[in-house]
Amino acid sequence: MPTLTTIIQHSTRSPVTAVRQQKRIKGIQIGKEEVKLSLFADDMILYMDNPKESTSELLEIIEQFNNVAGYKINAQKSVAFLYTNNETEERGIRESIPFTIAPKIIRYLGINLMRDVKGLYSRNYKSLLKDIEEDTKRWENIPCS
Repeated sequence: MPTLTTIIQHSTRSPVTAVRQQKRIKGIQIGKEEVKLSLFADDMILYMDNPKESTSELLEIIEQFNNVAGYKINAQKSVAFLYTNNETEERGIRESIPFTIAPKIIRYLGINLMRDVKGLYSRNYKSLLKDIEEDTKRWENIPCS
């Protein structure tokens, strides 16, 4: 079954509570726990299993939040990251959701996220280690007291 990760910027606590409490929005299963979202500063990352069914509930929550709070969460500017290897399924999801579909790799909070989790280590850790080594070499020559 396909899953969807969506990054919605400029959110606050109200939609977070609504998403967590909404039974019809299905999160992803990690161990014994269902995970629906993560929060980082003013961003909310949603993890939805079966996005075709969960997206309508999410859009309703976004609309309610927009009306009550006076804030505007723009679904078209929000990014969706699909995890599926089935092209027919992916096409159906693309046609049914208003979010911008991310390419195969997106950079979020300095981390390269990708569909193929096997590449996470090489795309993130190796470059980070290289940056740390370069910084350390540069700092060796700085006179400190």
